[in-house]
Amino acid sequence: MLAWLNNKTTPLSHIVQNFNQVALPAGNIRAADCPFLVIDLELTGLNAKQDHIVSLGWVPVRHYEIVLSDARHYLVNSPVSVGQSAAFHGLHDKDFSHARDLAEVLTELLQHYAGYIFVAHHCQLDLRFLEVASQRIFGKAPKFSFIDTLNIELYRLQKQGIVMKKDALRLPQCLARHKLPQSGQHHALADAYSCALLLLSQLKHSHADITLSDLQLQSR
Repeated sequence: MLAWLNNKTTPLSHIVQNFNQVALPAGNIRAADCPFLVIDLELTGLNAKQDHIVSLGWVPVRHYEIVLSDARHYLVNSPVSVGQSAAFHGLHDKDFSHARDLAEVLTELLQHYAGYIFVAHHCQLDLRFLEVASQRIFGKAPKFSFIDTLNIELYRLQKQGIVMKKDALRLPQCLARHKLPQSGQHHALADAYSCALLLLSQLKHSHADITLSDLQLQSR
């Protein structure tokens, strides 16, 4: 097993238990008062049971402010070559000489961001990989609460009666629609930051007192 894991004396499942014990914000809390963590993963493929996380990036959003001082980006050791997935995320095997163990990165994530609402663009993919990896490392999956900026955007467009063109809900197209800056895509931190900008723009175009429950409904 990984050396980092061998040095742990406390059962790793306690990391997930502690995460799950922290209460999430109530549904009636204003979104402005809700702590969000916007996250993005880069992967070797799309099957969470056989593919692997090769990088993670996250950006906290508190009181409608992106907290860049707490943003993080990690390359992650993979048990397999990145192979052809390098064409999408631009990472090659030679780039991982100083990569971190996934167990260490997920432990930091769970210990620092219990009680946060997680955010991603097309969150089901990120959620599935986080759950499978946590189950493998900690013996159980955390109870993440996610909202999805892709589904929120779909809700907005449908409410406006806008007919969507092909790929209209991809992150670059959403950013362009909101007149937000584009960054190099398929970099975990850059995409997390872009997703955070999109979330703030979506909130700006909503009513001032939008609640977490409102967002969760839009995100379904």
